[in-house]
Formats: sequence, C-alpha cells, structure tokens
Amino acid sequence: MMVSTAGIVMHGTKYSDTSLIVKIFTKERGMQSFIVKGAYNKKSRFKAALFSPLAIVHITYDDHHSDRLMYLRDIQRQPNANEWLYDPGRSSVLLFYNELLYKILADSGPDSVLFDFLEEEINRIQEPDIVLADQPLRFMLRLCIVLGFLPENNFSDTDRYFSLSECRFQSFFVDENSEIPFEESQYLSSLLRFDGQINVSRNIRNSLLHYLIKYYMIHNEQVRNIESAEILSSVLH
Repeated sequence: MMVSTAGIVMHGTKYSDTSLIVKIFTKERGMQSFIVKGAYNKKSRFKAALFSPLAIVHITYDDHHSDRLMYLRDIQRQPNANEWLYDPGRSSVLLFYNELLYKILADSGPDSVLFDFLEEEINRIQEPDIVLADQPLRFMLRLCIVLGFLPENNFSDTDRYFSLSECRFQSFFVDENSEIPFEESQYLSSLLRFDGQINVSRNIRNSLLHYLIKYYMIHNEQVRNIESAEILSSVLH
C-alpha cells in the first residue's frame, strides 16, 4: 500500500559506508523507520542532508506491513528548512526539542493533533523576530497541554511552591527533589498565563528549565536526562 504523508525527521543513524537509517514521525502512521541507501553518495536523490533533525518533509513510501525497514519512494522538504542551522541560538533550541521529542515519541502511533502542534512549534522558532530566551520553557508547557499533564496555575501568596508530583502549587517546601523554589515557582506561574515577555535572570530561567525536565521525567516514563539542556543553558542569554 502506497502512503503519502507529512513527516518530521526525528533521528538518523549511519548504516554502512553509504546508507542511513532514519526515523520519521509521520502524520498518518506515527513513528516509522526507513533505510536510505546511498544517502552519502553524491548522485543519490535522497542525500543525508535532507534528513537533519526536525526537518519537516512530505514523503511517499510503500507500507508493506512487516517488521522490515521501509524504503522511501519520494521526499520533499519544506523550503528554507536549513536556515536555522547557521544560527547558534535556534539550532540549540531545536537540538533540545529534538532530544526531548525523540524520547517521548519513540514508539508513538499516529496523532494528528500532536503532529500539527509540533509543525507549528518548529516553524515558530524560525520566525525572524522571535525572542528565543524563554521559548524552550513555553514549548514544554504548551506540549504539556497536548500530552495531558499541564500544571495547574493556582499560585498565590500562600501556595508559593510548585509540587512536581502533584502538578500544582502548595504552601510548603520539602526539598528540591519534590518542589520548585519560590522564585522559579513564581516565574512558572507567569509563564502558565502564556502572555507577554517576562523579565527574569538567566539563572532563574535555566533553573526552571531543569525543573521542568524533572517534571517530564516524573510524568512521562520515556523521558530521562536531556543532555542538550546544558548546551541550551550556555547558549541562550
């Protein structure tokens, strides 16, 4: 059966001297794996550069309903998709997105709502006037909505500390493994209103990033340590 669908490239692994195994999250069939023969051959139609992480593509392939790797018949890539590669800020943000999403979507089935959300978020990062500093935090919170574990924003003078396990703010702070400290909690509450720019120090922003990763680890068993967070923290100001 021939399938034609939009897709988002998630991961590529070199296979032999010339071939590539690629995982693509497709809108119609969820995560799919393909072998691209000759990807490193100059004369190939399917060059390795087409499959950079989070590239938005449209692919055609024959779904043979087996455990074998499939072959692409055609691929079209979104125009101007490589421009972000030359911007350290955008490339570090998308590197972080890619690592987080690849873990979440490892064996994901079709989900058109999630696909449309991710396509919009990837395109958002490429907007010329975007303020990158807090976009990873905003992305993680918007993604929480789609995944079904958005924090409750009940922050108040009494409920000042966000509980990572309970998904809401509470009045007491036990330790940094279970609650987020006050300044980071206050910042989180502001972000949850999803409005306007918020002025905080780089340290607070980076601290909240690592707390949100911990939040994901608690509520999604696919997520473990996100190594690219350190790169992101060092690049964004």
